[in-house]
Formats: sequence, structure tokens, C-alpha cells
Amino acid sequence: MPDEILQVRNLTARYGPRVVFHGISFSLARGTLAALVGPNGSGKTTLLHAICGIHPEREGDVAFGGQAIAGLSRREIARKIALVPQSAQTGFQVTVAETIVLGRYPWLGPLAPLGSADQAAIERAIEALDLGELRERSLQTLSGGERQRVFLARALAQETPLLLLDEPAASLDLHYQQEIFARLRSLAADRNVAILVADHHLNLVAAACDRLLVLHEGRVWADGSPAEIVTEEMIRTVFKARMRVQREDGGRPQCVWEF
Repeated sequence: MPDEILQVRNLTARYGPRVVFHGISFSLARGTLAALVGPNGSGKTTLLHAICGIHPEREGDVAFGGQAIAGLSRREIARKIALVPQSAQTGFQVTVAETIVLGRYPWLGPLAPLGSADQAAIERAIEALDLGELRERSLQTLSGGERQRVFLARALAQETPLLLLDEPAASLDLHYQQEIFARLRSLAADRNVAILVADHHLNLVAAACDRLLVLHEGRVWADGSPAEIVTEEMIRTVFKARMRVQREDGGRPQCVWEF
């Protein structure tokens, strides 16, 4: 595909003797919002870490636009891939603006000040996540949803064509869950970036994402659109749960608990 940005081929990850997943292969195109779903322990977070090269016990190939990342430095990878970890923290008292500035570090030389291009990238990220009124607030005074927007803005300030997010809606109420995924949909379309989200909110990702990859028993069990992937059989087999899948007018699936 001409707009394909990420290529993963035969990727395997371990923790010592335990194999988390093996032989994972898929590609991701620009403008796509995709989700990794699967039960706890299926390797969603590990796969994100392996893609960006920070999981040490891995085998296989990851390429970015056809270029293998294996020989790239951490700074070079950070210019191509932005990772937003689950429950991201800064560890010290900083403002919203100071947090977002951290996204420019891959582009700066040692002790180099921010240039006009850096300032412009920061302002674009603040505007994209509607953080102008919060820019001087301490990060520690924000709600969970507001903090998630800040960490996403920090990733946007890196100006990478690929974003990886680990459970961005974790611990958020329904309003912020919907807001975060609505913004992700807009960012994928408006900035023509590829976004891969690891998440366990099946109804949420089925409603918001273009594509789902289901991890189960160490492999990609299914890969396709939510309409293709979310079935009662998949939920029984992968998640060991009883749910009824509804589709209104042939649209996106939504799951209803059965007790």
C-alpha cells in the first residue's frame, strides 16, 4: 500500500522462557485508527513496546515506511513513533505547557533552545487538544481526562506519523472515554497519521476504530473491521464472556451483557 507506514513481520516477544506472542505480522496505513484488543495478559502492552523497540526480548522485524528500526537510535525512533503509556506520569510538578514541550526533545540537540518550528509544533498540539485555557495549570490539578489530553498533546508535539497509545481511556468516565476517541478519530483523519491503541473497552473501540486486531493465545486471532471482527463467537472464544452482539441497520456492532 502506498500509504503504509508500519510493517510488522514475524514479531515474537518473551519474558525469559515465557513467550508472550509469536509470529505477529501486520501493517498499518496512514489515516487509520486501529485497536489492539484481547484479554488481560494477551500481550497488548508488550506488542506496543516491541514495535517501538523498548522491549528487549524480541525477535522479528519492525519497519517504518520500509526502513527497519533495529538499527535506529532511540532519538531516531522517537522522531517516527510516539508512545503514550498507560497512566503516563511526569514525576514532578510541571505545567501543561511544560509537559507538552517534552515532545520536542527528539528534535533538539544537546542543550539547544526551542526554535520557531518547535514552538509552532507545540502550539498546534495545544490547539488540536483544546488546551489553551489550561496551558499554565499544574498537571497535578487536572482531571484524569484532562491529563490524558495533555499526554496526547505531548505525543502530537513529536510530530510523528505513528502514534501508539496504551489504554488511553483507562479509569476515565464515559464522557472522557468518548472525547478521547473522538479526538483520535479526528487526528487520524486530519493529520493523516496512523494510530494504534491497545484497549479493553470493546464497545468503545468497535464504535470508534477503523480496524481491530485481536490478540489471543500468542497470535493475531483476527484482523479486520469491527463489523467483521466483533461476533458472539469471538467474544466467547477470546474473552470467555457471554454477550449478545447487536447491529442496527447493518452498522457497527455493540455488545450487550447476558447473565
